[in-house]
Amino acid sequence: MHTTNPTTKWVMLGLSYLVLIACFIPYIGWSVSLLDISAEFSLSAAQAGLLGSITALVGGLVLPFAGVIGDRWGIKRIILVGIAAAIVGQLLFAWAPDYTLLMLGRAISGIGVGLLFVGPYTMAVNWFERERRSGIALGVMFTSDGIGTAFALYVFALVLVAVGWRTGSAIGGGLLAVVFVIAALFLKDAPRDDAPGVAEEADASGRSLVSWLFSRNVLIAAAFFIGEWGIFAVVAVWMPTILIEGAGWDPALAGLFSSLYVLIGMITSIVFGLVSDRMGRRKGLIVAAGLAMTVFLAALTMSLAAGDFVLVALFLPLVGLGVYTGMPLALALAAESVPTRMIGAVNGFVLGIGFIVGGFVYPYLLGVVKDATGDYTIGFVAMVIATFALNFVCALFAKDVRRVPQEAVAV
Repeated sequence: MHTTNPTTKWVMLGLSYLVLIACFIPYIGWSVSLLDISAEFSLSAAQAGLLGSITALVGGLVLPFAGVIGDRWGIKRIILVGIAAAIVGQLLFAWAPDYTLLMLGRAISGIGVGLLFVGPYTMAVNWFERERRSGIALGVMFTSDGIGTAFALYVFALVLVAVGWRTGSAIGGGLLAVVFVIAALFLKDAPRDDAPGVAEEADASGRSLVSWLFSRNVLIAAAFFIGEWGIFAVVAVWMPTILIEGAGWDPALAGLFSSLYVLIGMITSIVFGLVSDRMGRRKGLIVAAGLAMTVFLAALTMSLAAGDFVLVALFLPLVGLGVYTGMPLALALAAESVPTRMIGAVNGFVLGIGFIVGGFVYPYLLGVVKDATGDYTIGFVAMVIATFALNFVCALFAKDVRRVPQEAVAV
């Protein structure tokens, strides 16, 4: 049995949170300058969308392997490699002379982003799972989407507007270097003890890793993250441009309102993470979240079709309320349905599928739709249909598990 200072797990949660905030610089910190970048390189809407999609594609391909490797070699190493890759990608993007190197910078950033999503989330679960408090831990961690997005799309946007996207991107690389030093000095892996009492769903005897990755709750979580990350990617990459082009807003204001999608969602992320921990059930809240996402996204789409950008901006955070109710609970349910030693692999699989399908396909296809039709409405209609199927219908087939927490351990 391992004993450490009782505050250690909270310190590790805070450091993991800091890493996730920094991750949003290479992930979406450039998107408020998309119009300037498109003009400088004479990009079509599809090419512009691909800049965001390539990061998600590479990140998604890295994520499953990162989870498995992190389970074996240590999550801290995964995090440090991820920050280093993000720094390289950020600087290459800042100094790229043509579209090819611009894409290469985004791709290398994708390696960092992939590692920096699976690493901190797994670190948090590993420190809190033994007390069966992964719901609140992940609820706290997912609020980083709100803080990180607001930082990337508003605070960092002020830097890009003031000094230009190239110099601003280089400054972002410098901020990542500071985070690297902090993580290297203070972050540490959780003790490696499997919980002795688990539900029959998490009884690993005779089952391979692959069979666990394709179990019911893991696949349902993956479906939820496809829908969620698809919406997030579209909001992060395209919503500032939609508000700038359609409503005439300045980049910083457009970035601020786009970030409300996740800032408002912070409320439900923590509250329902804690509530579901206390209830011992997660399915009902996940289903309700999927329904809310569908309804509010449909209302946003109708507002977009009508050209009412004020309503678009108002409905956007309501979509976020649904997303951030269900997202931490879906990942927590998947983690609780497998042996503790496989949590990193499961996190990598779920987040990776979300990145590859949702993060890559959605923003790229929206750019294709914009090139073909001249507006974004049809793309948003397709997102509503996908959200209904992936986040509501699939969630109906989830199954709550009862997992016995470890006997109180000082961590």
